[in-house]
Amino acid sequence: MPKPLDPASLLPEFAREHVTSERESAELCELFAELGALGESDSAVLGRGRARLLATVCESGERFRPLFGQLRPFFDLSDDGLRAVFERAGDEHNWHAAPLPGVSLFHLEGGPAVAQLDAGLVRLTRGMPFPRHRHPGSERVLVLEGGYHDHEGRWYGPGALHEMAPGTEHSLQINGDQDTLLAVLLAAQIEIVPR
Repeated sequence: MPKPLDPASLLPEFAREHVTSERESAELCELFAELGALGESDSAVLGRGRARLLATVCESGERFRPLFGQLRPFFDLSDDGLRAVFERAGDEHNWHAAPLPGVSLFHLEGGPAVAQLDAGLVRLTRGMPFPRHRHPGSERVLVLEGGYHDHEGRWYGPGALHEMAPGTEHSLQINGDQDTLLAVLLAAQIEIVPR
């Protein structure tokens, strides 16, 4: 009697990397089977299938996996630790409003190498200007999604690392197409510079 075929083996490699349970494997296999059976005129069904696939990946803690190589040393966390961070960040109840309108904060505990720093994620509303501010201590920012221009017109998009030395001042213009998500390490809270 032939050995039963593992459904996950039918998935493309990029999808197999993100499957964490037999249920997810079966759901994705079904989805890819449906997508494979579509004709070119089935674009609406294809769009729904794509949305389901993206939702599965986004909800699994794998959404930012392409940036894990940069995030591991940034937060001094393992892949499992990063997955746990993004799964917790997926729950709006774990975010807090910042004193500045349009800014939300998600605090996390980094590994030993960054234990003395304030670590977290910062979400900035699309199109907002971030006012001129001073960095009393150093700040490291890794852009995860969206992006911004600094006061000199330099663009920082997904994967860009922006480091601010103590005493520096600048303002930012957040991308107008989508909200921006940043991984942040702060040695001291920023100070808004009065106009």
